[in-house]
This record gives sequence, C-alpha cells and structure tokens, in this order.
Amino acid sequence: MPSVADARRFALDRFAQSAALKSHNRSLLLLDADVLLQHFLHKPRAWLFAHDTTDISDIWQLFCAAVEQRCTGLPIAYLTGTQEFWGLPFHVTPDVLIPKPDTELLVERSLTIIREKAAAATAPISILDPCTGSGCVIISILHSLEQAGIKNVYCTATDISPAALTIARTNAQNILSPEAQERLCIREGDMRTLPALQTRFDLIAANPPYVPSALTQELLQDGRSEPVLALDGGSDGLDFIRILTNNTPMVLHDCGVLLSEVGEYHAQDASRLFETAGFSAVRIHQDWTNRDRLIEGVLHS
Repeated sequence: MPSVADARRFALDRFAQSAALKSHNRSLLLLDADVLLQHFLHKPRAWLFAHDTTDISDIWQLFCAAVEQRCTGLPIAYLTGTQEFWGLPFHVTPDVLIPKPDTELLVERSLTIIREKAAAATAPISILDPCTGSGCVIISILHSLEQAGIKNVYCTATDISPAALTIARTNAQNILSPEAQERLCIREGDMRTLPALQTRFDLIAANPPYVPSALTQELLQDGRSEPVLALDGGSDGLDFIRILTNNTPMVLHDCGVLLSEVGEYHAQDASRLFETAGFSAVRIHQDWTNRDRLIEGVLHS
C-alpha cells in the first residue's frame, strides 16, 4: 500500500540516479516529485505534507511511469501537460516550446505599447504574433487587455507548425472569453511570407527561433524534447531576426512597433539589424535576470 511519503522517497531516489538530473539539487528534485503527485492526485502541495501516510495505490503506476520519463530529462510541463505563464495555465506538449519566465517581458512591454496607442487612437489596434507556438504571448496580452476593459484590439497569431496551432487554439478556448476569442485569428503562416497576410499592424510581438544551431543541439542533449523548429535560429541565431527586420516594415503601420525576443549573446547584433532595416528609437530591454532579452524598434514611413 504505497503512501504519499513512499512516492516522494521513490521519486527522489530515482531522480538522484538520473544522469539527466544530476545537476539538480535535492530541493528541486523533491519539487518535481511533488508537482507530479499534485498532478495525479489533483491536490495542492500543502495537502501532500499533511497526508503523507495516505494510500495512493490508485495512481501509483501512473506516478512511477511519469517519474521514469522525468529521469530521461523530459520536462515536468510535458508530463503534466501544463505550464503557468503570466499567471495563466497553458496547455503544452512537445509540439511547442514550454513558456519561459523571460518571455513575460515581451508581454509586459507589448501591453505598455498597446495602452499608449489605445489611449491616442480612434481606430482599432492591430497586433501580430508571428511565431505563436502555444499562443502564450498573444493570449496573455488579450487576457490582460480584457481585464483592463480594453477591447478595441484585434490580433493575428501565426505559426508554421499545424501542431503548434492546434495547441494555441486549445489555449485560446480554455483561457479567453468567447468575446476575446472573436478578436483573435489563429492561422498558419510563415515569417518569410508576411506580406501575404495583406494587412498592416500597429505592433508585432515576436518570440522567434533565436538559439544558434550548435547551442540548440547542446541544449537538446539533456532530453528536454522541445521542438528544434522553435529553437534553431541558424549558425549565429539571427536567421529569423533578419527575416523579421527585413519583412515587417512591409506590414507595419507608420509608427508601428516591432518587438523581438533575442538571446543575450547576440542582442547587440540584433539591434543593429533593426537599425539597418530602417527602425528608429531602437532599444534593448533586459529581463528579470538583467540579461539583454528584447529588442524594440519603431518604423516611420
């Protein structure tokens, strides 16, 4: 009759033996065990501490199988199917990147720009998320705007991956109100053919693939199973930043803004690509760890 305490001990022992998790300290490994228990038991973590002798025979096999998968390096979010981002629960699978805290800077800056534009505009504000993945960026933006009573905003989210678009649509249905969903168009699209959208936008908020190819392969050796398509930005990580800066001027309104997440290792080079493409007031924003993370540029016709 396995108990909560037995499950925690079993997981901690298996994780400690895992080559993929050897760099994790004990507290992180125990947190992984508890998150898996919470997922299968549908209980908060505090409940686990107060019920360590409770029989969990009914979920024991599922839990053990998940522990073994975690030992291969598969992220907890893929095992539970959920990752919190911007305080919202996003469904994720290995078809999409797991939303990272660093990307919340893209949402935060987008909201500031949208509020400024909405206060001065009479026409609707239009936004493009050209690498939507799970939809975490555009859905977080729309959710926050609705909470603030700002509804004169229409959004388009595109991705080259049909599987990713399915996840994004699921998240939109789960998180947004029916009215907000009507202001979000999720469609297949390639950054290399942005002009085919045949519309113009006030803001483009992008989290494109920007990890250099060699680093992408190094990262994926830990078994994280995130999609190469959403990570690999070419030899220097700037392939898709170049595409963005070259193509977005054709689909931005006058005074339109391009925001792009980048890596701290090439942020300066990325900012120069913005300037070369004709963007002005180019700025580099730092994330919560004080690393260069976001490039912003304004287009003047």
